[in-house]
Amino acid sequence: MSTRLSPADDFPDDLTALDLPDVEVLNSRIHRELDYEYEHDGEPSMETEIRHEEVTEELDRREQQPESAPLRPEIVGSAHRTS
Repeated sequence: MSTRLSPADDFPDDLTALDLPDVEVLNSRIHRELDYEYEHDGEPSMETEIRHEEVTEELDRREQQPESAPLRPEIVGSAHRTS
């Protein structure tokens, strides 16, 4: 598996069906693709820009949900513990 998500690679139809870690991985792969396209083409492809927007909107939506899980629950949980 590539660390980037090229415009030719499959993209999920429904991001809401993915678990948060899967959306975060997708986001990371899209960011790597954006960096690659800027470096090699001077600008991102329209498909990559659209995918970036969709993933960003999904992450923002999840962040607004009160039941949304933290990105690293083990860190958040340990910060609330007292010795």
